Amino acid sequence: MRQDKVVVQKYDLSCGAAALATVLNYQHGDPVTEKEIARGLIKRKEYIEHPELVRIREGFSLLDLKRYVEARGYEGIGYGKLGLKDLVENAPILTPMNFIGYNHFVVVTGVRDGTVFFADPAFGNRTMPIDAFEHAWIDNPKMGRVGFVVKRRDGQEPPNQLGANETILLPPESVLRRAVSPLSR
Repeated sequence: MRQDKVVVQKYDLSCGAAALATVLNYQHGDPVTEKEIARGLIKRKEYIEHPELVRIREGFSLLDLKRYVEARGYEGIGYGKLGLKDLVENAPILTPMNFIGYNHFVVVTGVRDGTVFFADPAFGNRTMPIDAFEHAWIDNPKMGRVGFVVKRRDGQEPPNQLGANETILLPPESVLRRAVSPLSR
């Protein structure tokens, strides 16, 4: 369940490629691997001439991902000044995050009952309380909180195939406490 419909990254600095592979594979039915996407992204003249840029920039940018999907025949749309409601309306949507000091891309799949559901290329399916998610969601000084959506050019958008999966929710703490405590007499 944890890695259901998630392409888990196999390489350092490839969370953008793995997040994009998650959307292309499971939202659009386009079988492409993280490695294929990373190879496509690294082919830019800028990266060929200066391969160290990927490490300096801590991976690929949303603009890199946009160029890649558009070369594949999709429309890549970047949004700025987003709020939680926008994530719900546009899911699945890639968002840049900063967890414990590291920049990272995840795919938000839904929001329900105060919880954000997302596909994390470093882990698998995850949930997080809204306030914790908003704290980690990178807030750019000019663009605010941003996100990136992949759309089909023919306008025939499938419904969210990665929707919030409640099976990954842990039971409430009180249930867990009872499950692990010794039986009383």
